[in-house]
Amino acid sequence: MKPEPKMKKDPQLNRRRFVGGGAMGLGLLSAGGLAGWFSSQPNRSPVTSKTNRPALDPRFTYDVSRFAHTDPALLRYSETASIPTVLADPSCLAVGADDLILLGGDLSVKAFSREGEPRFTVVLPERLQAMVPLPESRLLIALPDHLEVYNYSGRQLMKGKPLGPRVFLTSVAAGGGHIFAADAGNREVIRCDANGQVLARFGRVGAQDGTPGFVVPSPYFDLHYGADGLLWVANPGRHRLEAYTPEGQFELSWGSPSMAVEGFCGCCNPVHFTRLADGRFVTSEKGLNRIKLHDAKGNFTGVVAGPESLVKDLELARQACANCHIGFGFDVACDSKDRVLALDPATKTIRVFTPLTTGA
Repeated sequence: MKPEPKMKKDPQLNRRRFVGGGAMGLGLLSAGGLAGWFSSQPNRSPVTSKTNRPALDPRFTYDVSRFAHTDPALLRYSETASIPTVLADPSCLAVGADDLILLGGDLSVKAFSREGEPRFTVVLPERLQAMVPLPESRLLIALPDHLEVYNYSGRQLMKGKPLGPRVFLTSVAAGGGHIFAADAGNREVIRCDANGQVLARFGRVGAQDGTPGFVVPSPYFDLHYGADGLLWVANPGRHRLEAYTPEGQFELSWGSPSMAVEGFCGCCNPVHFTRLADGRFVTSEKGLNRIKLHDAKGNFTGVVAGPESLVKDLELARQACANCHIGFGFDVACDSKDRVLALDPATKTIRVFTPLTTGA
């Protein structure tokens, strides 16, 4: 068997061109993690061909329209502002000290004040995949296959080496003296030192490392280091969030597959998540786009925004349901006032949601 070629570095490589392991998005037609598991396996042959395929019999078409309406009693936030990104291809979102809004996209990171006023721009050599602010006005950047660190003046402080064959980074976090990168290409988490050098890897399906294994059918694989000292990782094909020690030991998980608002829908969700200052979780789903609120133990407590308010381009949303490679997930970040910022891939704006009441 010939070894798989290393994924070529490409400034335009993004979720729409993700091909690692032959993953194919099954959209909302998937009932849960089983379809996601099959689609995540390497060297898998397509079950059917798109060529001359007859239309699906209406009796087997699952109508999700009844789930596209949000009960007003569940809403905990309202949309209060919108910040234009002025980017052709916005990719990721984060919030730094003093509620500095950091937007990644094209070949740069743009910073805005809490009110949306431009502050500075950091120019990058490639399109970034993810980022996280560090102390001392530094920014940790995940490019497709390696890590870099810049200061807010745009000076490069660290450039790590490529992290290995088939690597496709989709998220990055820092804490406990380590850097963590989510590798959707190999379906594992990479733990690195401050110089971006690999210390360990964990979570690959079939590995003897005591973890459940990450099922990543599409190029969405998010993680976040919490104030609780745990690394939280989205396991989208299993429809849940999982907590790990910095050394990669599995601790606990929460979440379940469901079209109902309390669960996670489709083949692979949540696609993005973050945490409020008090430990509550904010999750974002694609397919049936919705941003939801959960307490620190993962219990569903309400909705930030439902599909009827998030999605303006219904045709694009329909296409995204059928093809996971169409980037239609809303990246999310939170500020010190518990506002939820959502990066809208269709309108290319940062949409700002504010709690309806204190402690929403």
